[in-house]
Amino acid sequence: TFRRRKVGDGMDNDLMLLESIGQGCTESYCELYQRYKDRIHRFAHSRIRDCDVASDILQETFLTVWKTARNFAGGSAVSTWLFGIAVNKVREERRRRGPDALPLTAASTILIAPDFTTSSDMRLTVLGAVQSLPEEQQEVVLLAYYARLPYLDIAAIQNVPVGTVKSRMSLAKKTMLSTLQRGM
Repeated sequence: TFRRRKVGDGMDNDLMLLESIGQGCTESYCELYQRYKDRIHRFAHSRIRDCDVASDILQETFLTVWKTARNFAGGSAVSTWLFGIAVNKVREERRRRGPDALPLTAASTILIAPDFTTSSDMRLTVLGAVQSLPEEQQEVVLLAYYARLPYLDIAAIQNVPVGTVKSRMSLAKKTMLSTLQRGM
């Protein structure tokens, strides 16, 4: 049976859950799923702009977690590993789909966090600014602001140095600011 231990650090707790999942504990699997499902779904939805496909990506991500938990090498935080899986699933789906077929309005409520109180016109404007960025910059913005990952984790996911992530974020902010100023 699975015994819960109190651990001071959430990352240690994630690692403990993952180790338990590797041993076949469905309770730990459910707990890890509950902990990350909203952030991973929001990230996938912001990239794919299709709620059903984002749900599929979430399920595929956690199916991969179930199958490979015991192979986790511990070279990164569990959250980094999870988002790395999700990013790869999103990239596969985007390659499979080709150019996005959905209009911006289909995704206007995805990008902005649920407690954001700006008008839907502003949400659409911000979404358009993010979507005008190159792929790598979009990914950095979404992982940093909507998945709430630190630059070090984003660097691991994108397999680039932290300085590259910082550079991409800086360029993204400048480009978005310029885009938003032109639109106002």
